[in-house]
Amino acid sequence: MQPITAQALDRLPLILAAAARAPVNRVRFLSAGLITAKDELVPDWQTAFTWLQPLRKSELRANPGAFLTDAADVVYRGQTSGTAGGAESESFTYFAGDRWNQARLVARQHSLSWWGIVPETPMLNLASRLGPVREQDSSLFGAIDDIFLQQFQAIVSQQPVMVRGYPSRLCEVAIALHHCQIQPPSGSIVAVITTGECLWKQQRSLLSDIFRAPVINEYGCQEAGMSGLSCPEVGRLHLDSDRCLYEIVDGQLLTTDLYNTTMPMVRYYSGDVLHLYPDPCPCGRPGLTAKILGREEEQLQLGDRTYWPGEVEMPPFPEILNYQLQLYPEHRRLWVQPTAAMTDNDLAPLQQWLETTLGQQETEVILEQPKSNSPNLPSAPLESQQWLQQLLSQPWSSWLEQPLPTGKGMAIAALLKHLAVPRYILSQGLSPATLQRIQTLSFTYTTGDTVLELWKVRVLLWAVSFMGETLPELEVQQFYLALLTRLQCWRDEHQPADLAAYAAVGFDLLAPLLTLDTATVQLTWPWVQTLIQNFWPQGIQPDAFTMHHYLAVLEQAGQNAQARAHPWLPQLRPLSAILLGDFFRFAPMLNVDMIVTWAEIVHNCPGAWMQNQTQTDFMRLWQQHRQRLLQPKAIALQTSLTELFSAAQSPSQSAQCWLEKGYTMLVLGESFDLAEWQEILQQQVGQLTVNLGQTTSNPLPWSPILKALAPQFLQAGQPELAYACLFAAAPPNRHRSSFDRHTKGVNSKQSIIKQMSAAP
Repeated sequence: MQPITAQALDRLPLILAAAARAPVNRVRFLSAGLITAKDELVPDWQTAFTWLQPLRKSELRANPGAFLTDAADVVYRGQTSGTAGGAESESFTYFAGDRWNQARLVARQHSLSWWGIVPETPMLNLASRLGPVREQDSSLFGAIDDIFLQQFQAIVSQQPVMVRGYPSRLCEVAIALHHCQIQPPSGSIVAVITTGECLWKQQRSLLSDIFRAPVINEYGCQEAGMSGLSCPEVGRLHLDSDRCLYEIVDGQLLTTDLYNTTMPMVRYYSGDVLHLYPDPCPCGRPGLTAKILGREEEQLQLGDRTYWPGEVEMPPFPEILNYQLQLYPEHRRLWVQPTAAMTDNDLAPLQQWLETTLGQQETEVILEQPKSNSPNLPSAPLESQQWLQQLLSQPWSSWLEQPLPTGKGMAIAALLKHLAVPRYILSQGLSPATLQRIQTLSFTYTTGDTVLELWKVRVLLWAVSFMGETLPELEVQQFYLALLTRLQCWRDEHQPADLAAYAAVGFDLLAPLLTLDTATVQLTWPWVQTLIQNFWPQGIQPDAFTMHHYLAVLEQAGQNAQARAHPWLPQLRPLSAILLGDFFRFAPMLNVDMIVTWAEIVHNCPGAWMQNQTQTDFMRLWQQHRQRLLQPKAIALQTSLTELFSAAQSPSQSAQCWLEKGYTMLVLGESFDLAEWQEILQQQVGQLTVNLGQTTSNPLPWSPILKALAPQFLQAGQPELAYACLFAAAPPNRHRSSFDRHTKGVNSKQSIIKQMSAAP
């Protein structure tokens, strides 16, 4: 065991006590003689600790719920990133509590301070993580094309940032910048932080030259509590010894997280291979220092010796931006990305290094030409009218994968793509590029085309719901009112023959009223309702655009409502899960009264805007119950629940009744009968499993109930069910599908030296 700090020595008994609550750990602890039959540490527990059987990642991945010890203190939900070239199934979800999360944030900022980086400095994640974590952070992802590079230029030109990502990904960005002769402004990039892979000298040299910033090597195995940053003086990786206990056993690194009492991992072997330096770092900072060597499955056979990737020096060479080496049994393949055209003489230093380091062997050299940065789109662009037809009649994945339409619809489509599937995501609000598109579009009029002018208004109304986190509320309010006036002028000027054909626009008019501030909504609602009634006295009908619009808006509306005082909080957090659950359940019946119900919920204004109801009995009773839940009184709620159950005539309506009963119990502070609700969940949601493959309905609206039941399942000795509840209660994230779409095939971990099993 490495020397243990006083803080770690104080924390370790607390972690062991928490871990022993998990039966699988208790068996390990008893077998090692670490605890007594009464679950107390033995007198010589530090010695017994070294006899404890290590925990491997495969065991944890096979049954993560068995290691859950606290289902109430859950503020952090993480997912392991897997391995280079590994399958997604190799990752798993882990949970941690508030103190662990605070310790993590403090440790990172402490290490960044060595480099003179202050907490306010934004971090720009390049593709490797969806993120962002802090309010000032952001993520840019997707293929490295002209759009990506333009956005990157715009971001780093606004304010100094830290750039972070996998070394391989950052090198791809750097090479694209080089070939396009784009140089970030001096001082615009404070630091380049590499993470998730080994960092080699040639990569460090490339990143430092192109980004004109120091390169910081970051190591993190979050599920194990391990973290570290390299120091500026020497470049050694300094491990955070206060958050984690480190051991080297039979050449393997074992760690014990000293802060995660929610899902403790004791003597955990993650599969990462590190070399711990025996001597103190010359920089003078105390604590353990290490070098990342690779993963247990990444060993290299070079001659009669076995190496870890990190043991092989990969130096930089003149006129070569980057290179990658694949080792086959009978030959080598060398991929080279030159600065420009190369001759055999230019390659000589690299080939000589190969023979000196790895021995003589047939080497196939492949010189890569600069890649085109034009977006790789599968088909020719559509005409604007064709695009509109596709927008309403086909899955959106079809037009999102195509180039922007030609003609007057191009700017409209570009803004909609920015809103629906952004490639640049901020923690809050819209990007400057998106705001610029909004401003440009709002000051232009599509003359001679009635339909496109209306679509411009529809897309701008979508944008209104997300402007409040970036612009002053008064400015957003004025922008919204201007769009209402613009729509009125559109009707007066064009006198469309069939207004009913545009009835879906009424839903676009209502959507911002779910996200604007309550005072604005109270003033504006009568005007909007009057406008809709005058335009479409026969009522409004949704279309495909409406559905996508409200999927985005309802998530934002729930987040906004959580920032205000609300009678449903904290019991029904996240509110967006409830709103989206309503949407998935009632989308085929979407009408004005549904929007009114949601508006009264998010603004906590029961009965403020509901007029004569036209729904069926069940819908009317459901809305009445939601109004009463905003002014929770037990007797009135019990009455409305009884009426709701009596009116249910289908399995889906019965499921909604049980949802409302669960919400009501949470708001009133009533306790759940575990056996009863386990049966209800099985009937209404399906068999809860980690992969949710056997669920019969969407678990999203059940999230508040699942989170409330998780501690009870754990206390009842059913940790796997507790874990499944937490797993299923994932908060909504509209950016996840955008991230997955844009990073598919361009976001995997890579190693620049790799053992290959067979000839290509």
